[in-house]
Formats: sequence, structure tokens, C-alpha cells
Amino acid sequence: MMLRKSLFRSGKRRHERGASLLELALLLPILVVLAFGVIDLGRLIHARLVVTNVSREGGSLASRDLQLGSTPGTTLVDMLLASASPFDLSGSQGRIYVTKIKAGMTLADPLPRIDTRLQGGNYNVSSSIGGIVGQVPTGLSSTMYNHLRFEPAPQNAPDITELSVVEVFYHYRPITPLPNFVQNLFPVNGGILIGSRAIF
Repeated sequence: MMLRKSLFRSGKRRHERGASLLELALLLPILVVLAFGVIDLGRLIHARLVVTNVSREGGSLASRDLQLGSTPGTTLVDMLLASASPFDLSGSQGRIYVTKIKAGMTLADPLPRIDTRLQGGNYNVSSSIGGIVGQVPTGLSSTMYNHLRFEPAPQNAPDITELSVVEVFYHYRPITPLPNFVQNLFPVNGGILIGSRAIF
């Protein structure tokens, strides 16, 4: 009788172990995909915060006419590229545009003009502010454009004398193999283009 009970218990244990292994085999892929998703989502949110902070800080510094040295690493763009750590904006995954626009100040020259344009990084993405230095900028909202325009009457002078626009772009690529399993999850060359624009 004892032998029969011990055989029954050992058979039951083997059956429970087999069921546990089967459950683990079914749930493990789902848990791995969830873990990869959490890792990449966390990195994506972090990258978005870094890009937003770099554009805001750059806009603030550019609006104060920060006079920086001419040695490498001391220009505004170099400082912004370095401040994006751990994300490399200076390589092929990032791009920064700093554009200063001066208001039209006379009746003979009433339109705003691009005064300075700096850029850094090698990612192939265009600035939303069109034009080159000396030209009338495109890409500004009509409200912002009107604030920079010289009006003959009644005010004569524009509301704003200059504007600093800082645009930061980063091509986020996931580090986990999740996109290989889910097609079209990341639409831009296997990643997502994150961009932020600050106007000061």
C-alpha cells in the first residue's frame, strides 16, 4: 500500500513538473517581448526628453546672444551636441539647427531676414525654417512673422527685434530585436525621427 502511494505521488510530481515546463514554454516568449518593449519604450521616452531639453536650452542660450569662443567645443552648437549625452547628435543620427532671424527695421526693408544659421550633426533632415542667411525666412507662423515685420503705421517698429529658433532632430533606433518581429513598428529606416523646436 505504501509503495503504491509513493509511486502515485512521484507520478503526480512528474506530471506537475511537466505542466510547469509547458506553461513556462508558452509564457516565456510573451514575457521576453514585453521586457524588450519596456526597454525600448523607456529609451524612446528618455530620448524625447533629452531632445526637448536640448532645444529649449539652446533657444534660451541663443536668445541671450551668448558670446562663445571660436575654439572647437566652445560654440553654441558644440555645447548643445555635447549636452545630448548619452545620445550622439553629432554623428549620423542627429542634427541641430540654430537660426537667428532679425526683424525688418525700416520702411525700405520691412521684412524679417535670416541673420545667422548654425548647424551640427550629420543626419539628413531639413530645417523647418527655409531660406539662407540674408533671405526672408519661410516656415514661421503668420503670427510670428507679423510680429517681426515693420509696419508703416501706426506702430512703425516691429514687436520683436529678433528671434532665435533651435531645432533638434534625433533618429532613434531600438536596441532590442523587437522590430525584427513586428514589421512596420518603426517607420523611418528602422527607427523613429524625434524632433523638437524652441523659439525664443
